[in-house]
Amino acid sequence: MKYLKRIFTALVFLAGLVFLLVVASQIFIPKSNSEEAGMEEVNANGFLAEKENSIDAFFIGDSVLYSSVIPLQIWNDTGYTCYNCGSSGQRLSYSFTMLQRVFENQSPKIVFLEMDAAYRAQESGYILYTAIGEALPVFQYHDRWKDLNADDFYSEVEHDFIVNDKGYEYSTRVEACDDDGLNYMAHSLTEERMSIRNKLCVQLMKWYCDKHDAKLVLISVPSPANWSYARHNAISSLADSLDCDYIDMNLLTEEIPIDWETETRDKGDHLNYPGAQKVTAYLTEYLVDSGLLESHKDDPDYASWDECYEKFMEEVG
Repeated sequence: MKYLKRIFTALVFLAGLVFLLVVASQIFIPKSNSEEAGMEEVNANGFLAEKENSIDAFFIGDSVLYSSVIPLQIWNDTGYTCYNCGSSGQRLSYSFTMLQRVFENQSPKIVFLEMDAAYRAQESGYILYTAIGEALPVFQYHDRWKDLNADDFYSEVEHDFIVNDKGYEYSTRVEACDDDGLNYMAHSLTEERMSIRNKLCVQLMKWYCDKHDAKLVLISVPSPANWSYARHNAISSLADSLDCDYIDMNLLTEEIPIDWETETRDKGDHLNYPGAQKVTAYLTEYLVDSGLLESHKDDPDYASWDECYEKFMEEVG
């Protein structure tokens, strides 16, 4: 009887603790998806403010992705709505968090996962912290205590900050790739192994996309600083095991003729705007050929995308 009382007391304590954490999470979570409200990775999470079920395709990955894919170029050419959820140094556990957020209010037909993050280390603690932080935002946003105001205690969450560029980061900076990096895709039979944790994350994302009737496509954008044939081989094998398409644009030198003298902003790590235009044009063709998407060009409900495109063209001149 004594042990049962102790167990009951412990369960009551835990239930009370969880209740307090849930209440605290409702207070600490940003009430908007803007930087001013305290939202993390504002550009990557800008899709939260888009109309429900209005995005056809998502791109998820790290900074090489947000430097390479221009959703508004795809919109102008096809009428397809896409969002670039790239963030600096993104790890695959956060990529899965992004995927979960996507399917809360969107129903994309295709999700593209950039595979640079497959070779970024993830500690078990980071994966656990990411999962707990998503379930109980008080852990993720505890630093907001000094910025809390009355609205945080009473207001509902309202994602209302529209990211005009739909996650793409525009840059015209030029810093040529060193000659030593230009033969980075020399043929090899070896595979560069990824960690078990990272492989499990990709498998989980494939399962999640299948669950929501979305096609997962693995991609690697051109990047001499990050890619190799050994990595290509490993991701190709993974894609085969998952029955996924894999597009390695590092090998498509004729289809995507990147000029590494003028179309990289930092010696072959990230593309600049002219390079991104070429990558985006290729992915646009892939989307068209997939036959999964329909154009919204003549739909008045999507008029805001034309407005965003006009603003973007003013930015790029």
